[in-house]
Amino acid sequence: MKNFDQILKKFLLSLPYRAKLILVFSLLILLTAMILGTVTYYQFSKSSQERTEKYQIQLADQINQNLNRYLKEMQIISLSPLYDQEILDILISHREQREDTSFPPAAERVPMWRYISSLIHMRNEIRGIHIMANDGTIFSNLDSNTVLLKVFETDNEWIKQIRKADGEWVLLPLHRPNYYLDKNTSVFSVARLIRDTSTYEPLGIIKIDLKQELIKDIVSNPDEKSQIFILDENNEFIYPNKEEKMIESSFLTDIENIKVRNYTSIPINGTDYMMVYKQSSYSGVKTIMLTPRQSVFSEVNHLRKVMFLIVFIGILISFLLGFLLSKPLVGSIHKLREAMVKVEKGNFAERVTINSNDELGELGKGFNHMINEIERLVTEVYKTSLREKEAEIRALQSQMNPHFLYNTLESINMLAITKGNFEISDMVASLGKLLRYTIDNSAKIVTLKDELSFIRSYVAIQRVRIGEQLRYHEEVERTLQDVLIPKLVLQPLVENAIVHGNLNEGGHIWIKACSKDKQVIITIRDNGQGITPQQLTKLNSLIEKQKTISSEKHNGMALSNVHERLQLLYGKESGLTIDGEEQQGFFVKLTLPLQRQGEE
Repeated sequence: MKNFDQILKKFLLSLPYRAKLILVFSLLILLTAMILGTVTYYQFSKSSQERTEKYQIQLADQINQNLNRYLKEMQIISLSPLYDQEILDILISHREQREDTSFPPAAERVPMWRYISSLIHMRNEIRGIHIMANDGTIFSNLDSNTVLLKVFETDNEWIKQIRKADGEWVLLPLHRPNYYLDKNTSVFSVARLIRDTSTYEPLGIIKIDLKQELIKDIVSNPDEKSQIFILDENNEFIYPNKEEKMIESSFLTDIENIKVRNYTSIPINGTDYMMVYKQSSYSGVKTIMLTPRQSVFSEVNHLRKVMFLIVFIGILISFLLGFLLSKPLVGSIHKLREAMVKVEKGNFAERVTINSNDELGELGKGFNHMINEIERLVTEVYKTSLREKEAEIRALQSQMNPHFLYNTLESINMLAITKGNFEISDMVASLGKLLRYTIDNSAKIVTLKDELSFIRSYVAIQRVRIGEQLRYHEEVERTLQDVLIPKLVLQPLVENAIVHGNLNEGGHIWIKACSKDKQVIITIRDNGQGITPQQLTKLNSLIEKQKTISSEKHNGMALSNVHERLQLLYGKESGLTIDGEEQQGFFVKLTLPLQRQGEE
């Protein structure tokens, strides 16, 4: 991404001045149009959504009210048999199951038919009204070519639901009753259990079957793009048929968890819909209205297309104006550029004349003054070159002293070998390695392998001074040998272990390195005199505040300096932590990012 930004910046800077002016004009018009268009689009879309929301909520309320009013009428009709003693007497005669399968006589069917027909008069939306006795006998306004006069399956789910209501009215969702000869007949119903008014004994069921046309008349949705669904309180469909539904079943199971009861947005089958959700407190009926967001925002989308067209035309106009108006502006720039090309070829006598007093005029005067200065400064080039040569000679001389020292140590080493004093030879060799490593300024970051080699040379010299009682042990993962760390970051910690750990009479130093979560963890531990809790608290405070720590015994690089150096190089996630107990040794842990040699 950074490289892309650099390439884009380089490309823009390399464009001709005229092209830049045209580009600026276009960007200004584009930015202005985008701001105005965004505000207009947002306000218009918000207004359109609020208008649609208000209309659909009102429509859902109206549907609920009309449906509730009709259901109340059906509820009243379902109560009417309770007040007609003749109907109750007929049901009483059929309250016990019989072994024969005889159909009711005409003396019962005729008054029942007249009574039911009076209830259904001029109500074409009612498919049928049926009074079912306990023995399975059905009295209906429909003839025997449409409805069975006796059924034997009296344990259907909808019958169980009616009996469970114990006399309360029940709204049954779309179902296919078993008493219709046409088994594909689907109705939704209002039903009630009929009881004897004196004994309160169940005598039968009254069931009013309603057609889908009733809901269609109530819905009468003028927006063909919207879909309306009516469900009962158990999310069973009342309208339309399940075969016609397009609501996800998973959505129906979660509909009770919808937080926004009036208006929300949901995705169905990859399409975003704006949903109105209303539930009747009287019947529990839920009205769901789904409208595709695309249709809601059709006018907004048309406005967006018009805005894009206007922006495109504005950019074309800006290109035309930029081309016409930039010509006189770039004339002076071209003149100045031609003069610069001649000066580049070595013609320092070239001067430019610009008559304007604007920024370009000031630039021309500055160019002429610059050429005069160049001519003056050319004469000083030879003096500058001589000074550079002298600086190189001094730098070469400054390198002679280290080389002389290395050669001297090598001579001492060879002399010790010749005399057979190999301990002196090893000590001189280790000292030479230390000097080369510390004096070499070519690298500030080294590999862990090089740093550990330096530590081994340092410990070897200390072992000559202290003796073999000073033991040193490394435990480093092989894959971490080429990991990069700051130069001379471990030596102060090893020296601290020897001096402050009181290992001058012997002891053990461990260095361990491992990797974890793209970080390198290096620990230096000793078995020296350790540290008291008070001293540990003080040291941690000083390290956190990055204050220099020193002592009378040792004035080397402090723990705080190492911690500060790591954080400056790698950030706050890196650094140094310490721990230890009195007479149990001291523990230092370094944390730095895992970066290998050759990686950026």
